[in-house]
Amino acid sequence: MRLCRVFITALFLASALLSLGRIDGATLEKIRFPYSPIAWNSLPWWMAKEARFFEKYGLDVEMNFEGASSVIVQAMLAGEANFAGLAGPAVVSNVVNGGDVIQVAAVVKTFTIPMYSQPSINEVAQLKGQKVGVSRFNSISHIAALNIFQRAGVTGATIIQTGGIPESAAALMSGNVAAAMVPPPQSVMLREKGFRELIGVKQFREWNIPVVENGVASRRSYAEKNPDVVKRFIRAAFEGIRQIYNNKELTMKTLAKYTKITDQKLLDESYRFSVEALSKDAFMPAEAFNALVEQMVSQKSIDAAAAKKIPVSAYFDNRYVDELEKEGFFKKLWQ
Repeated sequence: MRLCRVFITALFLASALLSLGRIDGATLEKIRFPYSPIAWNSLPWWMAKEARFFEKYGLDVEMNFEGASSVIVQAMLAGEANFAGLAGPAVVSNVVNGGDVIQVAAVVKTFTIPMYSQPSINEVAQLKGQKVGVSRFNSISHIAALNIFQRAGVTGATIIQTGGIPESAAALMSGNVAAAMVPPPQSVMLREKGFRELIGVKQFREWNIPVVENGVASRRSYAEKNPDVVKRFIRAAFEGIRQIYNNKELTMKTLAKYTKITDQKLLDESYRFSVEALSKDAFMPAEAFNALVEQMVSQKSIDAAAAKKIPVSAYFDNRYVDELEKEGFFKKLWQ
């Protein structure tokens, strides 16, 4: 009898172990998800993880921070990941060069990286002939800076790459640049030290520049064979966004966990940016990619002749978002 009980117990434990990684009886789809940056922009993925929305939709997501979008794209092309949290120039560059990493959803559809300047500078026009710091050439901060100068009609500023957002803030504080593109949390520190916000999210919104600043990317070859997985990932990410809007307490805890920030002012600033900028729909406007390609061609970041041959539809695919829209997912989500 004792042997029977031991056997039953062992059988139960084995069954429990086999059920790990399963939800509703189905094996979770394993997804490796590289992303950038470690900032509020990545909250949709962090919240989907913390609130277990990935598991809800049958996904076992392993998130890995990578410092540069170009590195993420190379990892995807090498078959190391089929999804990523990124958008912008890296997607365009890879397509122009024959890659198949495309945008499948947008989560931020406005520029959000503010331009900060030395206290003595009051307007963008004063940056003519001055040095302006961006994290890297062909990064979102670089593209945002180019848009600012274009809108302000300013030429003659010298854009330099600093290596990262913290480095941009440091360059501004040391006086090595007259202005720099710096988002939260570093922007809070700059403001407290007397540096001036020349252009912020409010101005970007008023300009209504078409852009996909952050979103979900996938390999086209993978997405076309696994449309259901793509849609499930988008569902989880946008349930994460809903949590950001509706559950400030969990969002603040999640921000603190992933960014390692403990200063309440910095966390508050990051949260404010997230609810101002995160989109409630995932649709990607073609104009955003047209504008980005034009700017990258003008900067000689991509080959003009090659880019001219590529239709704008090669950079993104709205079919997965459209299907979710038809299924009523977004309408129900925000009711």
